[in-house]
Amino acid sequence: SPNHNTPIAAAAAAAAAAMALMAWRKRRQIHWLPLEDIPSWVDRYDTFLLDCDGVLWLGDQMVPGVDKTIAELRKRGKEILFVSNNATKHRSTYMSKFKKMGVEASVDEVITSAVCAARHFVSVCGKGAKVFVCGTQGLVEEMKDAGAVPVLPAYVQSKEVSQDTPAFVEEGIDMEIKGVVAGADWTLTHRKLSYATLCINHIKDCVFIATNRDRLLPASDGLFYPGAAATIAALETCTGKTAVTIGKPGPMMLDILESSKGMNKKRTVMVGDRLDTDVKFGNDGGVDTLIVLTGCTTLTAANNSQGSMQPKFGLQSFGDIGEALSRS
Repeated sequence: SPNHNTPIAAAAAAAAAAMALMAWRKRRQIHWLPLEDIPSWVDRYDTFLLDCDGVLWLGDQMVPGVDKTIAELRKRGKEILFVSNNATKHRSTYMSKFKKMGVEASVDEVITSAVCAARHFVSVCGKGAKVFVCGTQGLVEEMKDAGAVPVLPAYVQSKEVSQDTPAFVEEGIDMEIKGVVAGADWTLTHRKLSYATLCINHIKDCVFIATNRDRLLPASDGLFYPGAAATIAALETCTGKTAVTIGKPGPMMLDILESSKGMNKKRTVMVGDRLDTDVKFGNDGGVDTLIVLTGCTTLTAANNSQGSMQPKFGLQSFGDIGEALSRS
């Protein structure tokens, strides 16, 4: 017998296709800024939140034109804050890097996940509290500056290794340690992971803080290397506990910026190279977002982004802004 449902099914399919097309047309698209629109776009904002790796530089190489962009923005009275998830460097290292690249900046303008992690630890555990740092010397120095006391046990410093068993903590762990702060670590060893795991698992109320969860870091050789996520994932897997995350895309860094700088969110834009951290951070925090393609994100990935990871604006490079402003 004939299928009387066929016309109905076809009509329903056609209606669904029409609705899908309408939804696609209504979907918010990224506005890729033409160079001639940049001066009027800049006028919309008082504060520029700038990621560093992938936006200002790649490793030790400055993105071309960035120095001119920052100089032109300052000439127009814009507030510039350097907001980086990179917790491997102390702020003094950033200042040396800015100076080398000919970029004007002050220490107070540099806000990293290391600075915020240190402030959070001290706010929870108090000044003078002992902390074990699973990270770089830069993170250790920021912890000290905030008033924490980093502990480096002989067990962790030892270079002895065994092919048969893990190195035992013969002297035991320091039970006065109040927390573990972890981030990207270029000298990560099994001993460090072991000591951090033992602290988290065996010290009552041990605070567990992650500077950030960046999976990869772009470098000047064009390659991407494991970031803080490698350290955090290892510790969370081994302890079964979830770290408090400080860096982007979480709200803590923006909260600190709001309270310390008093910025107007409606006249603030976040400039970054990552959809899952920089863009989500800005969108979730209620500020406009600009993606650049000099770091981790490709044009295809940007155009395919959705929801909280879709930027409002796009530009090939942050360095393009200076050239456009100098012509206006």
